[in-house]
Amino acid sequence: MPASLAPAESRDGDRVEAVPLETRAPESPAEDPDDFDRLKTILFGDERGTLEALDARVEKVEAAQHDLPSRLPGAIERAQQGIGAARMSKALARPVTDALASAVGQNRQLIVDVLFPVIGPAIRKAIAEALRNLVADLNGAIESSLTPRGIRWRIEAWRSGAPYAEVVLRHTLKYGIDHVFLIERDSGLVLDRESAPHLPELDADAIAGMLTAIGAFVRDSVGRDGSGTLDSARVGEHLLWVVQGPRANLACFIHGVPPANLHAVLEQRLEAIHAALAGDGDVADQATRQSLQPDVLMRDARTDATPAAKSRWPVYAIVLIVVALAAWFLAQRLRDSAWIEEVRTSLAAHPGFVLTRIERAGGALTAHGLLDPDAEPLDAAAIAGARARMPLKLDTLGYVSTDDAIVARRARRLLDAPASVTIDVRGGALALGGHADGAWIVHAQDKAAWVPGVGSVAFNMASDTDAAALRARGEIERLVGDIGFRRVAFVRDTELADSAAAALDALASDMTRVEALAQEAGATVVAWTAIGTNDDPGTDSINARLRAARARWLADALLARGLANVHADAGNAGAAIQSERAAFVRPDITWAKP
Repeated sequence: MPASLAPAESRDGDRVEAVPLETRAPESPAEDPDDFDRLKTILFGDERGTLEALDARVEKVEAAQHDLPSRLPGAIERAQQGIGAARMSKALARPVTDALASAVGQNRQLIVDVLFPVIGPAIRKAIAEALRNLVADLNGAIESSLTPRGIRWRIEAWRSGAPYAEVVLRHTLKYGIDHVFLIERDSGLVLDRESAPHLPELDADAIAGMLTAIGAFVRDSVGRDGSGTLDSARVGEHLLWVVQGPRANLACFIHGVPPANLHAVLEQRLEAIHAALAGDGDVADQATRQSLQPDVLMRDARTDATPAAKSRWPVYAIVLIVVALAAWFLAQRLRDSAWIEEVRTSLAAHPGFVLTRIERAGGALTAHGLLDPDAEPLDAAAIAGARARMPLKLDTLGYVSTDDAIVARRARRLLDAPASVTIDVRGGALALGGHADGAWIVHAQDKAAWVPGVGSVAFNMASDTDAAALRARGEIERLVGDIGFRRVAFVRDTELADSAAAALDALASDMTRVEALAQEAGATVVAWTAIGTNDDPGTDSINARLRAARARWLADALLARGLANVHADAGNAGAAIQSERAAFVRPDITWAKP
């Protein structure tokens, strides 16, 4: 029979290849099975051995792959030991990076949740440290604003034209230059490098290559038309300043807050270096290396600063303020001195008081002096006045005054004189007039000479035993009381009020009646005094002239009505009566014995 192909399957069920099968007749019962097995061995013995070996190898690989997860950590640990550690890290860098990028893209929130417990405290710590430094700087600036140092800094800011905050930062914030590199622009070679004495030197070639690569990237990718340059950057805790030049760049690593003029100093150094390069000079000579040292750059930044144009208006403003304060202080002192002099004059004019000294301390004025018990009490508020510059205090001690007014008050008190008795003291001479009971007159004649301050006594009194004289005296006293209450009113200046004519007629009538009864009562009308008054408005000088004018008007009017011995007051008697615009008459009557 012709041969046919039948598919053969592997143990895993995959189709492998077509195996030719021969069509043969069914076995006859006479054939031996062992012969058939030998025949198969002869025909397929090698293939069957190969298949069995392959099956064993597959089973071994499957068993190894099944144990791979448990053996992989140990294999990685062994690979990280010895010389294979660097190779292992390099081999895993790319797949780990790709895996992390894929994980961030697919499970961003999961990555954030995992990193938050680590990044959160670090960020808070960094922010807290930054805020702490900021608060310390602001606190220092605020504390120094009202101190002599702060005032000196403000004057410096005014004179230099710089903001006050910049001057404060310049004096309070510390900075330092750690490393300086001079790098050739095109090749990236390090022409010179300088570091602070206390710092180790860095890998200059690596840093120069890094800066050159970053600068090329900025020019080619970020800048427009390749014109962009890398001028500054933050590298960890350092601030990187790069000063660009046509042939070389100057890179400076700084910590802290540098002043603005440091950049100008770096530009000057780079210009000097290019001048040396143009003249085929050696940029690495001793002078160049010394000029690039960090301490030299910091010193030149302090001394070679080029401040802005100075403005003179702050000086003028300060001078103007000082002059204004001095003028204000002088004006205040003059006003205080004038007021103290007014207080001194008022105290000196008070009867029975002797001013010893005036002290100004503790924001108050204290007047020390001697006050007679029979004198009028001192009123500190009235003496200080409405325009008092400070509180007035009075410190008084008792003494016996010999002023005529005080001696008269003392005599009336000690002699217990009745109201009908007049007492006058002039230069220590006591004059008693009027009328009184005979017993009192005898008592007064015995005691009057013993009154302190009295040098001599004169009696001109009438006894109350004469009935006619007593009636006349009583009538005179009543009329004198009425005269004291009669007022001739004025509207303004000496312009009479509507009721002034009637009051003037009544006043003239009472005065005529008094002069008629004086002879009968044994009295003598020495004089009539016309006194003018005013209300509150107006200055003292204006009011004094106004009172004198009203007094003269009343005196002239009474003289025109036939009354003699009428005199006008100069304006002083009515100074204490500042309640009305008027004039009145005060009598001076002397009583004599019958």
